Amino acid sequence: MKRVAIYFFFDSKGIVHDYVSYFLSDLVKNIDRLLIVVNGQLDEANQTKLAQFGEVYLRDNDELDVGAYKFGLAQLDDELPQFDEIILLNNTIMGPLYPFKETFDKMASQELDFWGLTKVGEIGLNETLLKKSKYDKYYEHIQSHWIAIRKSMFLSKDWRDFWHDLPYIADYDTSVGMYEAVFTKYFSDLGYQWGVSVDSDNVYPHSQMPLYDLPKQLVEQMRCPIFKKRAAFNILDRALVVGAGEQSPELFDYIKTHTDYPLDLLAEAILPYYHYDLIHKNMANVSILSKNETSLLESQSKIALIIHLYFEDMVDEFLTYAHFFPATTDIYITTSQSSVKQKVTERKNDFQQKLTIIDVDNRGRDVSALLVGAKSIITSGDYDLVCFTHDKKTLQLGSETSGYSFAHKCYENIHGSSAYVSNVIALFEENQKLGLAVAPAPNHGDYFWTVEKDWTPDPKNSSNTQALLDKLGVHVPIAEDHHPIAPIGSVFWFRPSAMEKLFQQDWQIDDFPGEPLPVDGTISHAIERSYPFLAQDAGYYTQTIMNDRYAAIEYLNLSYYLRKVTQGIGVFKNISDSGNLSGKLFQINEVKNQLMDYQTQVAAYQTKISELNQIIDNNRWNGRNLRRKIKTILKKTVAK
Repeated sequence: MKRVAIYFFFDSKGIVHDYVSYFLSDLVKNIDRLLIVVNGQLDEANQTKLAQFGEVYLRDNDELDVGAYKFGLAQLDDELPQFDEIILLNNTIMGPLYPFKETFDKMASQELDFWGLTKVGEIGLNETLLKKSKYDKYYEHIQSHWIAIRKSMFLSKDWRDFWHDLPYIADYDTSVGMYEAVFTKYFSDLGYQWGVSVDSDNVYPHSQMPLYDLPKQLVEQMRCPIFKKRAAFNILDRALVVGAGEQSPELFDYIKTHTDYPLDLLAEAILPYYHYDLIHKNMANVSILSKNETSLLESQSKIALIIHLYFEDMVDEFLTYAHFFPATTDIYITTSQSSVKQKVTERKNDFQQKLTIIDVDNRGRDVSALLVGAKSIITSGDYDLVCFTHDKKTLQLGSETSGYSFAHKCYENIHGSSAYVSNVIALFEENQKLGLAVAPAPNHGDYFWTVEKDWTPDPKNSSNTQALLDKLGVHVPIAEDHHPIAPIGSVFWFRPSAMEKLFQQDWQIDDFPGEPLPVDGTISHAIERSYPFLAQDAGYYTQTIMNDRYAAIEYLNLSYYLRKVTQGIGVFKNISDSGNLSGKLFQINEVKNQLMDYQTQVAAYQTKISELNQIIDNNRWNGRNLRRKIKTILKKTVAK
């Protein structure tokens, strides 16, 4: 069977990443000609990268995939009859997880007019989508990321009429409503036979959107050769209604452990483009590590431990933590306090590790100690990993015990035992795309704001962080409604290569605020929140890490908070009666709208009351004026 494919390519930054090359290198083994239609512009290097696989055409980014396919078909024109099959596909999918030959061989034996990889079941539409849809619903259809059409159909008048009659495709919803969800029904109604290579009808449990809801099952049971790139950045609402949020994490775990696909290709495909909090959740980038057991016998990584100390009475505690690190670790202690320096010097001989004391200015505290005092350590190129920690006596929120628990949470989940430290090192060694490891944010006591607010109470944190990242030349998505997976408390592990842009900056001590340091909203707080974006920009993931015992505490705390909050809002019956999260959020929004309506009505009543009071005041003035006039007249009358 002689095949031609039209591959629609779009990248907002104009970059052809390696996942595209991996995909096309297998595809071209199964086809005779490839047209690559690019919406937008590519520089010469990226065009050359595509040109090794087929003919490359650049066009304006107009009409999305439909515009690209129309363009590709026009290029083929009179040459089309020489082919038996044409494949329309795009770069929203990644793979192959299994050779495409399996799929082509399987479908070649079936008497069909057109076929695809995966399909979507019947779906009802809301009013907005109905306006952009040809039909009253989305009928069962082949997903448009891969549709193969045979000569019996693409040489017909029906085929020409379909493309001729398509309306202008202005946006994604129109593309789905007028093209993707129409294609299968349109040609099926005309008598053309269709099928899919991944027959999800035979997969349990059944889903209308199996590639989104059951991706692991399709790959494992049906040998689906592709997965959606967006599996790494899906909005979570649907995943937590149709399932428990396990869909994408289990898919990526299966790909990593049961296929030959180089999953590291995913990093460059998603990190520059999508909000990291979504990636963090969809990939379940949380590691729960044992506090008491480790399988790491010896590490080859060169490690630096940087400890900033201010309080003399906390020196012994941190020197104990330092003993948890491998003997090959280089320890650096920064301090501005002579008493701390003396105490550390007295204990120096207790250590197998090389220990160096660095004098720093206290201005900027731990952040300036890292960026100014320890800069040469980070930029030396001598270390694969760095652990940064510092003493904390957080007193600005709540009680001393609350502040202690905040610090304790940081220390326990970053360097709480020798076995745990070894497990963190092993985590980095096993995952070369891991650039930053952070403890879970505090959420107890007055720190409960971290559960609700994405950027902490000070509204300047978001804008300050954005301004800092712009200055550093970091260009990844950042928004107020997407929270940073940041090391709140500034205790964390990192690869120096992940923080390169931060340490290229010529930081000076005067860049930091003097004492007393404001509670929030300073450059130090912006730097604290910039770390995950720096790692993302450098091509690395951030992971939240916890020891196994603390993970149990965290789970129970969050469960308690959730129950208390939902019970509190459950006083509204319509909210209480809504079973799932989406339903409750909808009803909460309804209650909010009602309250806003009441506020509007109250404001209107207050305006009316003010107007009535003004009328009353005017009448009082008129009455007093009338009495004065009457008195004057009476006085004149009596005088006569």
